[in-house]
Amino acid sequence: MLQWTLLLVLGLLSRQTAIAKKSVVEPRPSWTPILEGEAVTLICHGVGPLKEERAWWYKNQQSRGILSTNIIQTNQPGEYRCQTQGSTLSDPVNLVFSSELFSPPDLKTTTSEPIEGTPVNLSCETQLSPQRLDTKLYFSFTRDGMVITSSGKNSHVLQIPAIQTKDSGSYRCEAKAVTQNILKQSNYVKISVKSGNLSSFNSSEKISHLSLGLIVTQFIVVVLAASALLFFFGPWSKSE
Repeated sequence: MLQWTLLLVLGLLSRQTAIAKKSVVEPRPSWTPILEGEAVTLICHGVGPLKEERAWWYKNQQSRGILSTNIIQTNQPGEYRCQTQGSTLSDPVNLVFSSELFSPPDLKTTTSEPIEGTPVNLSCETQLSPQRLDTKLYFSFTRDGMVITSSGKNSHVLQIPAIQTKDSGSYRCEAKAVTQNILKQSNYVKISVKSGNLSSFNSSEKISHLSLGLIVTQFIVVVLAASALLFFFGPWSKSE
């Protein structure tokens, strides 16, 4: 009888110990900080077999509901906890995404006031993190909010061979890391295209002014020449 009582007590103590065991959140990868957009796998370890456990997940002390698996993936910063059946709430794991995968793009142009018919280049410039130089970025350009081109990794430059007055507007570019689902937009660049006719008019006007200057110069030369002749030959005509 004493033996059965002892076994019962040991069984109850063993059960209480198992129930009191705290769940553990294991992040993979385990290092921090993590680059923005990268997915982190969180595994909730409890007392039961890993593949048979179900877990309650908490983010910033708010429940995310019961999941059929104790493994989740996230790319969002915050404080994560978990609890499996038969275990108590785990200690928090704080995910910090403090390093940029790439910098916000900067849109640059060869000129903001081009002449109609001249070439213009727009460049969408950004800098990848030294740890992720192999990240593929895709670029697109918009004018007044409308997409005008979408291109691949090495096409961060928009070339306009002969810009027209209708191409005037506010330009912007976007850089996107598809795998990490990160999109960043550049500053606005306003381009005002000047009419080619106005340029021709200005050129004609300059030519007219030049011609008028030549005529005036020639007239002055003729007047000076006539004055010189009168000065030298005037006395001779009087003496006769």
